[in-house]
Amino acid sequence: MKYLLISGLLLAGATLAQQPTAADMPQEMVWVDRTGKILSRVGAVQNSMFFPELSPDGKFIAVSARDGEVNDRDVWIHDVAKGTKRVVASAKGNDNFPMWMPDGKSIVFTSSRGGNYELWRKPLDPDGPEAKLLTRPDTAEYPRAISPDGQTLYFTISGTSREAVTMLFSRLEPRSAFPPAGRAWRDGGQYAPNGRYLAYHSNEEGPWEVYVCDARDPARNWKVSRELANGWAGGGGQVRWRADGKELFYIMGNDTMLSVEVDWSGDTPKFAAPKRLFALPGMRGNFSEEAPWLAKYAVAADGQRFIFVRTVPK
Repeated sequence: MKYLLISGLLLAGATLAQQPTAADMPQEMVWVDRTGKILSRVGAVQNSMFFPELSPDGKFIAVSARDGEVNDRDVWIHDVAKGTKRVVASAKGNDNFPMWMPDGKSIVFTSSRGGNYELWRKPLDPDGPEAKLLTRPDTAEYPRAISPDGQTLYFTISGTSREAVTMLFSRLEPRSAFPPAGRAWRDGGQYAPNGRYLAYHSNEEGPWEVYVCDARDPARNWKVSRELANGWAGGGGQVRWRADGKELFYIMGNDTMLSVEVDWSGDTPKFAAPKRLFALPGMRGNFSEEAPWLAKYAVAADGQRFIFVRTVPK
């Protein structure tokens, strides 16, 4: 596997600074339609759940969840049809940010089990061995997206210097991927279904905005989010693609879902003006401050339903 890193400033340990209180528990995932109507629960109840990822076939949801001690998250798989859950990667420490391989048979995640956050891969088969993907001292590694062909892993890395890092790993040899951007933050990337483009979140122009770039030449990029002017707010993050690539979703502020239609008929993609779909206050995951640039929701393949985490109503 090749490893692609497109990253901005990421502070070591910053992603796990928050923990739920008793008032936040238990939690559940729910299906929400394009109008913001809550349809039903999906999966099982847990004490806390973070960053849901729907499997390529739509049958399972991977989450980082805590059912026990503070600072001991594990990767769990929820069965969409049965409403059950099971742990697939359990170790003392935090396992976070699960990402599905395109064949749906294994996941990539980061784990602090060795004292620092490292990239691991684990088959869904309970008897399948876990494997560490990289060995890099004094750094922390966080997976973000996997290319549709399964050959490239996009992830961020942070070191003890806490400086911005931008690298491309090919046969584990680093080279530049993004052009230098000072201390601007680029993160939360998601591959378009065709594998040629990446949507991501950055503050390189000041406000947090959504961009799409050519994965082969990241200097070729387009700002997709709306400008902060005329009637309703702009900016955004937490990007997701519809499975056919013809629609891009993102969150504005903490709770407003937007949609952007994408035209692929030309040599380069064309992006329509963002449209507001709905707002769901209180449905922004456990903590809006924890990795706010990462999607805290998942989207069905047809783009007609979304999965959000919420506290179970009393």
